[in-house]
Amino acid sequence: MGSRVGGLRRNRCLCRFSTLYATLSAFLRRLVYCPPNLSRGVRLHIYRCPSRCEIRARTLACSELRRHNMKRIQIFHFLCLLFIFCIGIATADVSVTWVRTGVVVETEHRDGLLDKKIGVATVSDGTSRELAETLTMQRLDANRVLLRFRWQPNQNYQFRLDDSVKTATAPLKPGSYRVRTVELDGLLSLMENLRRPAKPTAVALGQGSGPNTERLAVATDSGHLAVLQPITGEVIWKTRISEGYVRRMAFNRDGTLLYVGEQAADGFIYCYDLATEKPTLRWKYRTADDIETSTPSDPDSVYAWVSYPGQARMYTLANGDLLVASVHSWTENDTPLKRSQLYRFNSKTGDVIWRWPEDGAVSRIVRWFDVSADGETLALITDAGHNLQGGTADENGAGNGKLSVLNVEDGAERWRTDIEPLIPYFSQVTFWRGVNMSPDGRFINVTTDDGRAFIFDVDSPEPVWQENLTTPLEVSGIPIVATSGTIGATDAAALFVTGDTYIPYHLRKGAQRPSAAHPNGMTLFAYSWSGEKIWQWQLENMPQGLRIDAKDRYAALSVSKRTQDPNESLHGVSVFDLSADGSGLSKYLYTYRTEGQLPYDTLAISADGAFIVVVEVPIVLPDETVRGKNRVHVLY
Repeated sequence: MGSRVGGLRRNRCLCRFSTLYATLSAFLRRLVYCPPNLSRGVRLHIYRCPSRCEIRARTLACSELRRHNMKRIQIFHFLCLLFIFCIGIATADVSVTWVRTGVVVETEHRDGLLDKKIGVATVSDGTSRELAETLTMQRLDANRVLLRFRWQPNQNYQFRLDDSVKTATAPLKPGSYRVRTVELDGLLSLMENLRRPAKPTAVALGQGSGPNTERLAVATDSGHLAVLQPITGEVIWKTRISEGYVRRMAFNRDGTLLYVGEQAADGFIYCYDLATEKPTLRWKYRTADDIETSTPSDPDSVYAWVSYPGQARMYTLANGDLLVASVHSWTENDTPLKRSQLYRFNSKTGDVIWRWPEDGAVSRIVRWFDVSADGETLALITDAGHNLQGGTADENGAGNGKLSVLNVEDGAERWRTDIEPLIPYFSQVTFWRGVNMSPDGRFINVTTDDGRAFIFDVDSPEPVWQENLTTPLEVSGIPIVATSGTIGATDAAALFVTGDTYIPYHLRKGAQRPSAAHPNGMTLFAYSWSGEKIWQWQLENMPQGLRIDAKDRYAALSVSKRTQDPNESLHGVSVFDLSADGSGLSKYLYTYRTEGQLPYDTLAISADGAFIVVVEVPIVLPDETVRGKNRVHVLY
């Protein structure tokens, strides 16, 4: 049976209290004055010319009675205020925030929410009914709890905390909610070298099987590494693996293993076991033995790490095995050299199960790879680097970009296709993060740095669709291009993210900046796998990373710009509900703003899409004002 809503109960309670208060106040007002008989007695004696002593005695008696009655009124008013305060505590100290996965209930009461019984009911026509679905709770701290359930827009809900009741109406869309921020300066020793402070470079999220088993790993360009519980902010473990640049990190599926890839002289891959009482190093592998090592021309340069061997991409399979693309690009005797190797490692022993190419490192750059959700198919892209750009196209195809499809089980290559240069503007093809695969393993989407977009069927080397997305357009005789290297994929759509407009270095013709923006720049495009544009969304700033949860439900897109222009200070992460029907506006949920910049690729989303983490770093403006901090934002 339903019950009357708490708001009506409170109204009736307040009405009764108001009636009681008015009755008692009227009664006490009568007590303020002397009784009529006493007043008449005074007047009678005054009329009969009483003695001076009698007048004084009666006057004192009347004054004493008034003082006594005033004290009673003061006590009564104090009790009324105390009662009203208690009602306020019971009804007004609870707030609710509607988030993507439920509702955050928060209180400022000193007793918090510990040991509180919380119930949720829908309210319709003045009647409340318990939720049909099972309610799960995740405590954020003593005063906050996340109630996980699927709320419906414009529906009234009743929240019961012991004897307190709050009724609220669900909004049309959820809002952003910061669970907490984790300061990194002290945690990762970012300021130990004031001459060249360390910077956060990599972030990874892991998810265990039980409650509060989430893991967040953050690392720096100086080899510092910390593992946290993102909800509570508790530091689980921290260490320093080397003085090298931590390029990539990845957890296995249950969060018990953490893989760390450095970009340093040795190019080590580390596997840490987090299931033990104290995390231990299970194994490590030196990739420089396969892709060589080198000495930068200026070892003290802040960019020296670029010339070292490192890990371009890491991905863990369902059984814990690790897929890694290791890359080394350097110059020796003025000759550009490149080596790349793709591995599959056994998670328990660190043994190499297979490598691609099987006969040794390839003299190209493996830019990126992606894997189908079932872990059976892998797509990767390679190019020859940027050293050929501006020359003439090689007849032997050295400047072609290559897309390869492999079997994950044994590393065997199913097929390979060449993507030829976009003549006359480019003499070679290069990529950024330009390959992704639909989770069902049926399709592959690809972008090239020259602005072209492709869709391939996984069983065919011929593209089923091609689009000149941000290819060169001539403005006043100068070709302009927009970046297009950030992409994503779901079973329903191929996502292409374009960025800022620029003039390729070899096409500048004396111009330094583009005189106009590319019409397809700064946009998130969604295409069906048959090549039909479904929706798009205009970006506020340069894209810095795109993440999609394992359920294809939520996408998080960070935007920022590495500039000191205070007018270009829109930094933040935008969240989209990819399951919503309609245009980009229907899918857009909210943008969470940060004060400082967002480094590229320091963004993560949990597998279930419940929470997002993003790294912020400070920016120094031209007037030497510092905006932002080194910190991690944990968001619902």
